Amino acid sequence: MKVAFVAPPVPAVPLSRMQRLYYFYLFSSRAFTVFSHLTQQDFHRFWMLEPVHLGLLQLISYLEQHGIECSFFGPISPEGKHVDREEILLQKILKRADEFDAIGFSSITASYRTAARMAGRIRQEHPDIPLILGGNHAWVRYGEVLRESAFDILVHKEGEETTLELLRAMERNEPLHGIAGISFVEEGKLFKTPDRPRMDRSALPLIGYEHLEDNFAREELGGDDRLSIPISRVTPLTGCTNDCVWCADFWKPEVTGQNLDRFKEEVRYLMENRNSRFFYLGTHDFLHHIDRAVEIAEQMSSLQPEMHWEAQTRVNPAATREHFRKLREADCRCLHVGVESANQELLGIMGKNIRIPEVMRMLEYAREEEIETHTYWLIGSPLETYETARQTIATMSSWMRSGLSSTAEINMLVGYPGTEFYENRHHFDITWVEPDYSNYDGRNRPTFETTHLTSRDLEYLFHRAMDEYCSVMEDTIGTREQVTEKLGHRFPNFDPAFMEAAF
Repeated sequence: MKVAFVAPPVPAVPLSRMQRLYYFYLFSSRAFTVFSHLTQQDFHRFWMLEPVHLGLLQLISYLEQHGIECSFFGPISPEGKHVDREEILLQKILKRADEFDAIGFSSITASYRTAARMAGRIRQEHPDIPLILGGNHAWVRYGEVLRESAFDILVHKEGEETTLELLRAMERNEPLHGIAGISFVEEGKLFKTPDRPRMDRSALPLIGYEHLEDNFAREELGGDDRLSIPISRVTPLTGCTNDCVWCADFWKPEVTGQNLDRFKEEVRYLMENRNSRFFYLGTHDFLHHIDRAVEIAEQMSSLQPEMHWEAQTRVNPAATREHFRKLREADCRCLHVGVESANQELLGIMGKNIRIPEVMRMLEYAREEEIETHTYWLIGSPLETYETARQTIATMSSWMRSGLSSTAEINMLVGYPGTEFYENRHHFDITWVEPDYSNYDGRNRPTFETTHLTSRDLEYLFHRAMDEYCSVMEDTIGTREQVTEKLGHRFPNFDPAFMEAAF
């Protein structure tokens, strides 16, 4: 059996002048610190990050381990140029569609409309090829997706075991009703089978990076034989113990990890074969098991010295300065910490399960050990008001000016379908939500209104937060002209309008 897997592009979105200035300072501030060892060539290769879809590449390696032949189709913008990524990708699929027994897509809400359009075109020209969709949006809106799109079968939550069982049944022309973790329509009736328990991810094989070039011509790779990934996202741990009402990963309440030997093998492969010189450990809760975090850090420190790394974590009150010293000795350059709001009451309402003094203590430990910190903030937290938003903006600014937070990232809250924030709107005084997901695409436009804040209020406050951020950055690292002169050509050559989601 041979299957194509498609990573549909997140649409390029228009950015305001303030958003572009914000992204300029966001990336340049990190170029001076955690990315200081990267070369001009490394920065020039940032556009190569776009097609890297870890979920699909992991699924492909798992299926191939069980004898399923796979081919990967991903978007790319050669040399960071604007091209019609959706149409180019679609034409590649259509050209080879007859080779495949099924075509699978994975999409988030931001790319769902793109995936649905592409599936519709494929159905028109190849009506007999089964079309499968995975990703959060598919399973939280399975009835809507199956009614309105060309997709035949939806895979719910983790896809490895479910997709293998599904493909085996399709290959043997067997009924699908006994396969856990799917939904489909048969004879006009909608079926959803029971969810499948989460699998032991420590048993998974190495991610299938070798499939990245499956459908790229040499000229699309900038004349190289393979894609380079100067900054690699790796996930030694998945899951989070927070209960944030707006988080799309709400179905992963436990922190689980992959095999450490396999993790080290993945990092070494990326260094030796993909020119990776910086690693982002995209673990929502890196410090959840502190001893495990130190173990992972020791694995990272045993690799070549020109490699550096950072990790994402929630606040753990049990973490001590000694733990941070060990992280620094293992060459951890930065910790990403989700704060979201400076208002303690709102943190409780959103299920963040942290306290501001604990956040400040952890950031102080990091500063004392010379580890950079990158804090995340939200405009539009559940039950946000003008006063709480201003409190958050002022706190972010104060922490950055004092050095407590080295850099910061600001986003407007998006209540994704399936989350408590979206599904139980009356609990959060929501009076309107975007009906067709048209603003769920990374542009940071309001997707809801509340009794306290209109969409215009939210947009104003978001731009006010970005303006304050840029003001702090200008006072700290210089004007845009001064920063550009200092960095020279050491600046990413991609447009955040279409690359932010990939980055």
